Amino acid sequence: MDYQPAAAAFGAAESILLVSHEYTDGDDLGAMLALKFALEALGKKPMVCARGGAPDNLMFLPGVQDVLDQLPPENFDIVALLGCGDAGRTGFGSFPAGKVINIDHHQDNKQFGEINLVDPLASATCEVIYHLIKALAVEITKPVAINLLTGIFNDTGGFRHANTSAAVLEIAAELMRRGARIDRISEYYFGKSELPKLRAWAKALENARFDPEQKMVYSVVTEEELAEVGAGPEDLEGVVSILNTVPEANYSMLLKQRGDEIKGSLRSENYKGVDVSAIARNLGGGGHKLAAGFKLKGKIEKTKDGWKIT
Repeated sequence: MDYQPAAAAFGAAESILLVSHEYTDGDDLGAMLALKFALEALGKKPMVCARGGAPDNLMFLPGVQDVLDQLPPENFDIVALLGCGDAGRTGFGSFPAGKVINIDHHQDNKQFGEINLVDPLASATCEVIYHLIKALAVEITKPVAINLLTGIFNDTGGFRHANTSAAVLEIAAELMRRGARIDRISEYYFGKSELPKLRAWAKALENARFDPEQKMVYSVVTEEELAEVGAGPEDLEGVVSILNTVPEANYSMLLKQRGDEIKGSLRSENYKGVDVSAIARNLGGGGHKLAAGFKLKGKIEKTKDGWKIT
């Protein structure tokens, strides 16, 4: 990939806005914050924004206190979107005018930017940002390293998924030499198993079902069930990967409620031969072959026969 056009654009810009997808995750939040620090080293003053703010388990990331959950009103020379397959993934109806730089690693990215840094072979958006920072010729400091390693840790499943290449491990080694500690990242990332979170996981596992025709294991957790145990949708992070360990299942799905939206998460493994991104695209979402997601407008209701969406 040619990183020079993006590096030159960032270098020439006076005002820069970095935007992650809504309800951001470790990869795209880490990528956004790492790029923020790199641009500050060039004398820039970028603003960072993500609808919904930062998740509780990522509040340890350097620079996270600067993340806005609403778009600033002014226009910018550059608006860089991170981890967004299309501009709508920001969750904002529109965003300030400026040259759009699209930075991502999802194979179904719509290539909507004036400059597109989209590498489907990269393990994470943070891997793309690592190479961009090299092109910017700024030092990878400890805060940058922590953010980048957190993102790579996120999207490789703690270096367990098939996208954990030799190149990724070499990048991780450099980031650790720059001050990032993978043991600390793992501890903070998974967080403390507080009682509401344990109860949310228990409810998700209680609701788990197996569809023998689809060879799918799935679970559905309603907003009311989360409220009963004092938990939120973010407390279900990681459940879909646990469901995916069922030997009989070719893939797993978790549905959870957030306001008037239903979020679906899908997971599979290489040897199972299922492309969950194709399933997600049919439902208006997208992602990777082995990890994808989608959103639906509506409410989950539990009935005597199961669940329905209204």
